[in-house]
Amino acid sequence: MATTTYDTIIFDLGDVLFDWDEPKSVAALAALPKHALRDMRNTATWFNFERGLLSAEEAYRTMGKEFNIEASLVQKAMDVAACSLRVNEPWADLVKRLAAKPGLKVYAMSNISKEHFEILRALPLPWEAFARVFTSADAGMRKPDLCFYQYVIKETGCDPSRTIFLDDRAENIVPARSLGLRGEVVNKNERTEEGRIYRLLTNVVLGEPLARAEEFLHAETGQLHSIFTETGVTFEDNYAQLLIWGLTNMEEIIYLLWPDGTRWNGSPRGSSQDDNASVPSPTDSAVVLDNWTTDSKEPRPLHHGLWNYFAGKPAGTTETFPTDGDTTSIAYLTVPQKYHNRLADPRLVMEAMASNLNADGVMQFYFADDRPRVCVVICVNMLRFFLKYGGDDLDLDVDSRLAATRSYVVNCLINNALADGSRHYTADASLYFFSMLFAELRVKAERNPTKNVNLRQTLKVHINRSLIQLLGKPADSLELAMRLRACQVFGIEKDFYKWQMDELLVLQEHDGGWPAGHYCKVSRSGIHIGSRGLTTALAFRILKDVEVENLGA
Repeated sequence: MATTTYDTIIFDLGDVLFDWDEPKSVAALAALPKHALRDMRNTATWFNFERGLLSAEEAYRTMGKEFNIEASLVQKAMDVAACSLRVNEPWADLVKRLAAKPGLKVYAMSNISKEHFEILRALPLPWEAFARVFTSADAGMRKPDLCFYQYVIKETGCDPSRTIFLDDRAENIVPARSLGLRGEVVNKNERTEEGRIYRLLTNVVLGEPLARAEEFLHAETGQLHSIFTETGVTFEDNYAQLLIWGLTNMEEIIYLLWPDGTRWNGSPRGSSQDDNASVPSPTDSAVVLDNWTTDSKEPRPLHHGLWNYFAGKPAGTTETFPTDGDTTSIAYLTVPQKYHNRLADPRLVMEAMASNLNADGVMQFYFADDRPRVCVVICVNMLRFFLKYGGDDLDLDVDSRLAATRSYVVNCLINNALADGSRHYTADASLYFFSMLFAELRVKAERNPTKNVNLRQTLKVHINRSLIQLLGKPADSLELAMRLRACQVFGIEKDFYKWQMDELLVLQEHDGGWPAGHYCKVSRSGIHIGSRGLTTALAFRILKDVEVENLGA
């Protein structure tokens, strides 16, 4: 389920599928001056030997003269080195698994002389798994000569854009990449089952990441807790549960503490859902821009619409914790219409938010007089809430109640104020929520194109710039997932982030889930908050949309 489907893998042999064992005859090597063996392998004579232009006898004699060493000692050292190779068992097994996948071809491409390949060929590598082995001696050319790569591409008929080339030397990777192949440097640390390249091949090429992610989410039903990443302490919160629900549409896997105080553990798996709830929206909410309806005969009071971040005992903060505009907004953006009768009319909540302002007229996010706090990312989510339930006539460009909040949000985006994140959210999480706002504005424009024009155009320009700047920067699993989902929802061209898509897949763990990472933090202590459930839900949604796109292509 990668952005690119790879159908060809080309392996180097030495230092990729083979490891160097202790030489069987140290004396043969000790007889040579220090670094002589390495230096000999970087001579024109050695290169011609590997191209098959010199016999072993000619090559050893010539190198002996060049380094003032007896040719017999050179031969002994070279033969000992060749015989010290041993098969890397996990990688040998991986070669077999790759070769067994229908539609996938596996090749080898190595700089090696005819004589040394005969020694290597006797070792227990699953040679039958290779569709063909290309040696420099047979081809008469060697890496990093471009002609060797061009020869292999022509002989195999591979599509470079769908081919992974693995080598232990960067100098050999560069020409491969210049011809369009995906080149990956396999260093010593990579030659293990936990290495990045091994996981690239198992997760991206062989894996079924979408199915495994779904299995993980269901296996962890009711246990998709958040975690303080520095301490490993888990806790229950409504916020991550709501985000997971909106991303996956799996209400059966989450739990919630509703504002009326009732505990809810979702619905049984496979239960019927209405049409609105069963179709994931393009904005990671279960319902998009719908009109408020309720089956309740008596309207719910305001406090039934104000959500608390925590779904259990508050952790990492004060013993009592107030309701907030962030969790409340995400709840109203996520809860499907069939459950609206459990909540207060959103117009009551909007009134409460619009009157909860700081001295600058910006909406504060805690519904508590003793916690005057403003966060631009939370302002974004509250604007999303207003956009959804404010009716078709709502125009954020001119609404006086929201003018200061809108200006604050826009100015932060234009001036790149969130490059290092906010008091609560990482830079990736910030742009994720900005992208959701833009996506909802785009949907709203389909119903009324004359509203929110300025805000929509401003967000389009500056979110695009900010996301492009963010791509390639270091990120943990959850940050990367939010970054990629933001790119996907906003509409960044896939070529800009397809490499990072594969990096996300590399991070998938054996149980099908992703590491917790982090996306926000406790403002008082600075402790970071992550969630394996949220990271996996994001990855699931990213992959699901890729699958839908591929089916429609």
